[in-house]
Formats: sequence, C-alpha cells, structure tokens
Amino acid sequence: MTITLTQAQADELELYVERLEEAASDAALLLAREDVGWMSLGGDVGTNGRLPREVVKAKTVQARLHALMDPLMRRAVALHVGYVWGGGVQVAAKERKGGQDVNAVVQGFLEDPSNLPGFTSASAQEARERALQTDGETFHALITSPLSGRVQVRSIPCLEVADVITNPEDVDEVWFYKRTYTTTVLRAQGASTVRATEERTTYYPSLWHRPATRPRSIDGHEVRWDAPVIHTMVNPNGGRGTPDLMAALVWSIAYKDFMQDWARLVKALSRFAFQATTKTRAGAASARAAIATAPVGTDGQVGATVITGEGQRLEAIGKSGATIDSNSGRPLAALAAAGVGLPVTMLLADPGVTGARATAETLDRPLRNQINARRRLHGDLIGQVLDYVIRESVRAPQGALKGRIMRDPVTGREVVILTDGENYEVEVTWPSLNDIDVKVLMDAIATADGIDKLPPLLLARLAMQALAVEDVDGWIAQVQTDDGQFYPPSLRDQIEGPGAAYNDGAPAPTAAA
Repeated sequence: MTITLTQAQADELELYVERLEEAASDAALLLAREDVGWMSLGGDVGTNGRLPREVVKAKTVQARLHALMDPLMRRAVALHVGYVWGGGVQVAAKERKGGQDVNAVVQGFLEDPSNLPGFTSASAQEARERALQTDGETFHALITSPLSGRVQVRSIPCLEVADVITNPEDVDEVWFYKRTYTTTVLRAQGASTVRATEERTTYYPSLWHRPATRPRSIDGHEVRWDAPVIHTMVNPNGGRGTPDLMAALVWSIAYKDFMQDWARLVKALSRFAFQATTKTRAGAASARAAIATAPVGTDGQVGATVITGEGQRLEAIGKSGATIDSNSGRPLAALAAAGVGLPVTMLLADPGVTGARATAETLDRPLRNQINARRRLHGDLIGQVLDYVIRESVRAPQGALKGRIMRDPVTGREVVILTDGENYEVEVTWPSLNDIDVKVLMDAIATADGIDKLPPLLLARLAMQALAVEDVDGWIAQVQTDDGQFYPPSLRDQIEGPGAAYNDGAPAPTAAA
C-alpha cells in the first residue's frame, strides 16, 4: 500500500520524529542517572547465580581502599586480624620416638629466612587474613628444589590470576591457574641498561595435580611444575573468593555520608548564632560593628556583651528541631557491622548508652565460632603446605626424610609412606579465645590429675599451655623418654642429679607474662 503525503505533512512528521528521538535521549539520560552507584545483575548472574568476575575485581579494589581509609572498615579488618592471629599459633609434627625427625623438617621450613616475608612471619600471617577480608582469596606458589626438596613460598596477587582450569569431568578438581601480569625487566642497550615493561602469562599447577605426563607449556605459555599453587578462599563465587568486606561497603559508605552531613549541619548552625533587627541602615551598621566584638576578652574570659541603640534588637536564632542526633546514624553502622560479622559496639569502639561495656569487650558465642572457623581455615592452609614440604623432602634425592610416595587409587593424590611405616601428624594449635583465669585452669588440671584418667604427658602439655609456656613441644621432649613414656623432672633429678632434666643447653621453662 502506498501513502501519498504533501510536503507540509512530511515536514510535520519529520518534526514529530525529531521530538521522539529527543525524548528518547532524555529518558536514557534519566535512567542512566538512576543507575549511578548500582551494578547490573544480568548476564552470568541471571543464568548461574554468580557475580561476574569483573564486578568482584572492582569490589576488591574498593575494599582495599576502604580498609586503609574508612575508619569502620579499617577497624573491622584490624579486629579480625587481632582475634585470629593476636595469640599466635604453634606448629609441630608429632612422630614416633626413635624414628625420622619429621619435626626437624617442619621447623626448618618455618624458620627458613626465605619463607618469612611470604608465609611464616607475623606480618605475613596478618597479611593473609587481611587479604581474605579485602580480596576473599589467597594464592601461594610453593617453589621447590627437585634436588634438596627445599620449599620456598611466594604469594601471587589475586588480581593477576586470570583463570582457573578444572577437570572437564569435575569442576571441583582444579588442574591449573592461569596468571597474567605485567613485570619490569632490565635490558642491555648498548653500554647501558634500561628498564622495560613486559606482559607475561604463566600456568601454575594445583598443589594436588601431578599427572604422570606433564606438559611443558599450554597455548605456548610456560607451565611452572616446580611451583605448584595452593588456593584459599572465602565466600566462594564460581570457584573464586569474594571479599568479606563486600557486604558491608555500601552501609559503611552510607554511615560515612551521614556523619559528614551531620558535621556540616553542626558547623552551619554554629555559623548563624544571632539575629539582629534594626529600623534604619545606620542602625544596621552600628549593630554589625557591635557584634564584631572579639569572642575572648583580654582577661581570657569568653563571652561578650552587645549594647545597641533604640530600635535595634539582638536575639539568638532558635535551634530547637534544627539539630539531628549523631546517634541517628547508628542503624547504618549496625548494618555495616552485620556485613563484617561483628557487633556494632565493637565496630564503633563504643558500647553506647544502651549497651554495657562488657558487651563491647566480650566475644559472644557466634563471633567466637566465626573466629574459630577462620582459624581452622588458616590451619588447613598451614597443614597442607607442611604436608607438601614433607612429601618433597621424601621425593628429593638429597631430602632429609626417607620413604616412598604412592598414589591414592581413589583420589589420585600422592600419599607419603615413611620408612618402616612410621606415622606422623602435623599439629596446628591455637590459643583459646576464652579468657579464663590461670588459677582456674591449673585447679582444673590438678583435679583431672587426681582422678587418674588422663595420661601424664597430656596433663603436662595442658599445664604448659595454661601457663603460656613458649615452645611446648620442645619442653615435652624434655620430660619424655625415647620410647615415648613420661619421665618426670623430679625422678630425673634423683637419678641424674639436680638440673639434669634441662639438658642440651635448654633453659628452664618460664611462663610468659
């Protein structure tokens, strides 16, 4: 069908089209303004319930900044780090007496200076918990010497891990981690050396992936079989971690904005304290000069008196109803506290008018369980790394331990069997979160000793832990015979002479203050 229009009608339709296009453009701008500060939950979220990786990376960067600059998030991270690592941790390997010294291999790894910055020092331990708060995950490469079995731990920034490659038949079995990063290299240029940036891609195998056939490269990129990676994550999202702080960021920002607005309001009210009314312009000038009196007199006293002429009036501006209580923003802080799993009294470092100080200073049971769960996560990481250290010491030709490595027929993972079937166990011991008086603990241990139901070595260990003795395992060895029996110091004093119980140059045990 053909429609014939006059020129005037065509011009009118063209005008309508232009108006519609302009209206559509205005509507798009309006919708875009409404979307500011929000993120799209389409795409991957709509199909598999996962946040897109780019969204998580953006939140990671934001969480890192807030952990440094936002008082609430900074305190939340500090509290978690303090509760998890503030009491320290004890790590040792228990093995059969007279067998191979597995604990010496463990302690050698823990005391290796090259492992201090990335894994074993106090600052490295705290950095791991901070990373879980701001990044949601950690990656550690275990660089291994094939000859000696020495293991050196190096951390890999999570933002450099571009992809996680899993078994095509089992998404829970990770094979490789793809790392893409920019590094600075030194290159010779004539008689001088210059710095240049270089893009690199490297594949790292998972700690538990060691197939019989190991390719040297994937897609033309190197595979570091000498540096397997162990991945630790919290709040999993599609095989990757998400920051602990992510749920609290929006409410922490809202609380910050509220406090800033409250401070501006108080400052604005302080700027307008009095109102002067005059009948003439000359009266206004004289009132202005009178009000300009210095707020502090020559005698150091505050306050001043203003005397105005007839027809002039000076009165304070009424502020009733104009002020807002700063505690009105406490619900926003409470939501931020819920996001990081802390009581609002702890997050604000103030029990407030409705809370007791004991509430602000005491861990309740849910928070205690939460901290213990995070401790177990760190303990699992330490235990898995040390199991790998022991395994590589057995595998290496010049390793300190002897035995054989077999592959579990069910899981396909490697298992260490020491010579003569010796057993060992890596123990990661955390101090109790319960603040119990030492006398109460010692009385309980004495009562347990009186019922004659616990072995002496266990009682000795419990007593040393109650007294906060350093190097408990070292002192347990001092009261233990070669076949693992308890050898009390009093008996040794009688047989070998006073002080013989503390041999090998070891000092007498002392309790920590």
